[in-house]
Amino acid sequence: SKNARFRHSCFIKRLITKILHKEGVLMIKKIGLIALGTLSLIVGIIGIFLPILPTTPLLLLTSYCYIKSSERLSKKFMNTKIYDKYVRNFHEQGGMTLKGKLMLTIPVSLLLLFMFIIIESPIMRCVIVIMWVTKVIFFTKMKTIK
Repeated sequence: SKNARFRHSCFIKRLITKILHKEGVLMIKKIGLIALGTLSLIVGIIGIFLPILPTTPLLLLTSYCYIKSSERLSKKFMNTKIYDKYVRNFHEQGGMTLKGKLMLTIPVSLLLLFMFIIIESPIMRCVIVIMWVTKVIFFTKMKTIK
């Protein structure tokens, strides 16, 4: 009976190790994607109110992470007004309307211009120019839908 218990406990240990090795890696990936998706969602929402942050790309990252990790979170996110306003057209049609692009680009450009004017640091001015150019390139290369 002592020998049987020993064999039984070794079997359980091997089984747990096998499960943790295969499913543990998948669980860590899933948790990582959920964490990254949630972080990008939070920063994306902040970007709605602070236009220097790239809201749409962050919310696209949220959508991707949730699709790859959690059907429940993905469905929940896809049923939000934020998804409808910032992600749905891009996700479903691969682009944004011209009006949508302009509504996102013009206020950001004005804010960055204002920051460029009031900030005297050459390094920060370079950062602002890089941010503006990145946004313009992103929205220019993005498909325009009707």
